[in-house]
Amino acid sequence: MLFSIFLHIYQPEDQVDEVLDRIVNESYRPIFRFLIANSNAKLTFNINAVLTELWDKKGYSDLIDNVRVLLERGQIELTESAKYHAFLPLIPKSEILRQIRLNHETNKFYFGPKYQPQGFFSPEMSYSAKITSVVGELGYKYILADEIAYNGKLDQAKFDAIYKIKGTDIDIYLRHKNLSNLIMGANVRSIAEIVPVIKKYSHRPKGDSPNYILAAMDGETFGHHRPGLENLLFDLLLSPDLQIKQIEHIGQIIHRVEEIMPVDCTWASSEKQIAEGTPFSLWFDPDNTIHALQWELTQLAISVVQNTTNLTNEEKMGYYPDVVVPPIEATARKLLDSALHSCHYWWASAKPWWSLEMIEQGAYKLWQVVETSNGSTVKDKEQALALYQRILATAFSWQRTGFVRKLAKYEGSWRKIPFKDRGKQGEYQALLDLLKKQEDISSKKGEYEQAIRWRDAQYKLKNNLDVYDAVHIIDQLRSFVDFREFDDLVKKYAGYKSISPGQPEK
Repeated sequence: MLFSIFLHIYQPEDQVDEVLDRIVNESYRPIFRFLIANSNAKLTFNINAVLTELWDKKGYSDLIDNVRVLLERGQIELTESAKYHAFLPLIPKSEILRQIRLNHETNKFYFGPKYQPQGFFSPEMSYSAKITSVVGELGYKYILADEIAYNGKLDQAKFDAIYKIKGTDIDIYLRHKNLSNLIMGANVRSIAEIVPVIKKYSHRPKGDSPNYILAAMDGETFGHHRPGLENLLFDLLLSPDLQIKQIEHIGQIIHRVEEIMPVDCTWASSEKQIAEGTPFSLWFDPDNTIHALQWELTQLAISVVQNTTNLTNEEKMGYYPDVVVPPIEATARKLLDSALHSCHYWWASAKPWWSLEMIEQGAYKLWQVVETSNGSTVKDKEQALALYQRILATAFSWQRTGFVRKLAKYEGSWRKIPFKDRGKQGEYQALLDLLKKQEDISSKKGEYEQAIRWRDAQYKLKNNLDVYDAVHIIDQLRSFVDFREFDDLVKKYAGYKSISPGQPEK
């Protein structure tokens, strides 16, 4: 079976030194040292160039050296991206081009001539037709997206074809959401558990086309966010049961091609958000006052930099390294590049992500863009200061009044309802039956930890103690059993008048 692992690693330009040092030593160094020591291990990475610069500035040059060696060996494939991790669907095409060109120039400088990315990773795995247009113009061959991009629903993509974006020559490789979540959630930590799951997802009847499975996640998951989980990553990369391939090589093996028209999404988008037309709501929610103010300030900052009298129209709209930019305007331009990073919008979503510090830092940078730019009028500067102050005032008000907690509680309120009460008719008993069956199977195989997991899940469901982890239990179960059996059981029990932990009654 073809199996690809994609790791995205990134830290903002102003990351705290102590935090960066922990991430380097808990995640980056162990991963790269493992790869250096195991020449058969292959991975696809995205490294936003702002992180590459941080490695250099903060004295982690060994990481840069490791990447160069791994590229020369052909052990790793690097994708292109946006240098400062800008959320690309919501910024002008000119700024997308600039972010990508900055990323390429910086990484090329540090990683050398072997840095020749064929594919493109949009921060947050965001997808939109605008991004496809830019990627096509710049000549990249493929783009990455979550499987929900296929048609806005999960479990629809078949992974047995190379999907091509309709009307273009660009391939789109889809991330397998369930498997990626299973790994990065540390729901499984052993190779013995995960390989059968990968085989299950990649199974095809005899004679059918081969398929690929792509697991994609933040690289910091391994060792930093999930201590010890790096060992599972290492075991996967060396597993004799898996045919590990870098993404750029998948198309050399799978020859069936299918054209699709992907939908706007990110790797965090849900079916509900896409159906409601808000696939980017963690970065711009139409009902979020702070988001509205942030993007008003963002558009003002972009416009004043692009309207400066010091540059020609062509120079304003793109990135031209040979252009001599006046020092003041260079400061504003650099501030804008950095201020477009996605983090401060995400931390203002309050569903449930929230950080006053990150919101203020992002708004301050955008205000300073306008304050220092030669393209700003007195009115522009007054407007930028007013927007900055309104963002802070609103954020402090949300924090002080408890509105942030209300938003987070509302967003996750459905999780607080026991599955017995919020599931569709028949689902509760069907889930109990599947869990009991899987408990018996695991016990007979001697997989006692698994058996205990399924037993405990039944106990929680029966006693309404599943409000925090019913979703995780279902995701885990989906990875181990054929859920068509669940659908059949739901139909069986749907006709019963009442469903209880005991025998259903007519």
